[in-house]
Amino acid sequence: MIPLYTAEMAKKIDKTLMEDFSLPGTVLMENAGRSVASHVSELMKDKNGKVLICAGPGNNGGDGFVAGRHLLNYGYEVKLITSLPMFELYKGDALINANAFIKVGGNICFSNELSDLKLEKMIKDADLCIDALLGVGFKGAPQGEIARLIEAINKAALVVSIDVPSGVDSSSGRVPGVAVKADVTVTMHLHKIGLYVAPGCTYAGKVLLADIGVPPMLGALTYNTNCFLWNEESSIDALPNRPLDIHKGNRGSVAILGGSDLYRGAPLLASMGALRAGAGIVYMILPEKVYEQTGQFLPEAIGVPVRSDEYFLTTKALDAVSAIEDRIDVLIVGPGMGRREETVDLVVKLWQEYPKNMIYDADGLYALSLNSAALDRRDNVILTPHEGEAGRLLDCCASRVHENRLEATERLSLKYGPVVLKGFHSIIGDGLRYLVCNAGSPALSVPGSGDVLSGVIGALYVSGLDPVDSAGLAVWLHAKAGENLSCLEGVDGSLAREIADQVRFVMGDIRYAKEKNRLGRRVGKDGKDTPAWF
Repeated sequence: MIPLYTAEMAKKIDKTLMEDFSLPGTVLMENAGRSVASHVSELMKDKNGKVLICAGPGNNGGDGFVAGRHLLNYGYEVKLITSLPMFELYKGDALINANAFIKVGGNICFSNELSDLKLEKMIKDADLCIDALLGVGFKGAPQGEIARLIEAINKAALVVSIDVPSGVDSSSGRVPGVAVKADVTVTMHLHKIGLYVAPGCTYAGKVLLADIGVPPMLGALTYNTNCFLWNEESSIDALPNRPLDIHKGNRGSVAILGGSDLYRGAPLLASMGALRAGAGIVYMILPEKVYEQTGQFLPEAIGVPVRSDEYFLTTKALDAVSAIEDRIDVLIVGPGMGRREETVDLVVKLWQEYPKNMIYDADGLYALSLNSAALDRRDNVILTPHEGEAGRLLDCCASRVHENRLEATERLSLKYGPVVLKGFHSIIGDGLRYLVCNAGSPALSVPGSGDVLSGVIGALYVSGLDPVDSAGLAVWLHAKAGENLSCLEGVDGSLAREIADQVRFVMGDIRYAKEKNRLGRRVGKDGKDTPAWF
């Protein structure tokens, strides 16, 4: 896993590098700007060579001056616009490098002297625009000339941001005002949280880690973080072993409690997710009427009908759960169960009295939100809300959750227990450790996708992983399955059952990588190695 850092941590680490490793700020700025120039030159191989740099008032602007100087040396045509009204307002290392940029022939314009038409023309004429306006320490909404420059940059053909897209909070991913939409972000020395947590990650584009002259972990050893990026390597490390003599009983059993007259398919999709992710035995505990209509569609799952004349679950289901409790390793509560009062009573009673591992999804979360004051936190129950469900659980609106996803995950995990906050770059946390999934696709935004995910989490939870790692692996597999579907079929028209099918293939790819130490390859139908989709 890749550690992610806040702005405050990054500043402390920079201070450590300067004081303990005898690297002055001018050296760090020189290395940062040179690295940006190197990455830009790679992007400009097929371009005419016109670069426009928009520089802000601080060290981020200083990095832009250094990058501009090196790009001039590479032979590119470089223009620079500063947000400051006069050159003399630059200070320290930024002023040193601003002077150096001018002395090698750099051209500086002041944004307040440029009309909107002139600014737009300069942006349009450039092959690439470098955003060097605001650094990792900035918080709040950009104002004045900086906001104006951000809006202009967003009309550029290709945008590279230095350290963090201007307007994105590097510690949280919040975007309180206008922000640069970068194609590439070259970040310095350490990965920042805001580049990977939504909505910030949607502004960062491809993130590249800049070499500033020291190993990336050198300054970080003194400062611990509790937030990590979950990626392919994390998934390979966490993937459960499958010995040659394994049988279905060793794979663990998952039970899905759900279904109603309106949502007959949700438990089936959760069951498909669990089976495709490797669960050994899957039970579907359904209202009898629903079981009669749908139970035969997935013969690999064991149907457990709850005797009733109703199409929904009530506390009568407790007897069905108790009858097979010793055979259940994880109980998934919620897929398609509806929101009737009797069903809510069942969900709350399970939270309060059922001692074994559980996953709460969909309408199970709705029931919790109605009774949150009466619930104690549980370490062995994983919640899987989307932003709307998270808002109900936290008694706030979904938009507030969207704007503060990491904070919302922390609040949920401290109040209820381990949680998966679903969405692009889903976040997993338990109050002590937080994981950000480095994958996702619009292909996942289809009915039943969340039901499949709950089943995948269940299958990995029964494999012996702790709640956070099981959810982290499951979320990544589910996200990569969506990416695979996007590559194969496009982002529209995917079916949830197809996501479940792709989970199996993604697991096969990373299992091959785990066994052969070759990431991203698997054995094709012809018996030969074939590249995987990621």
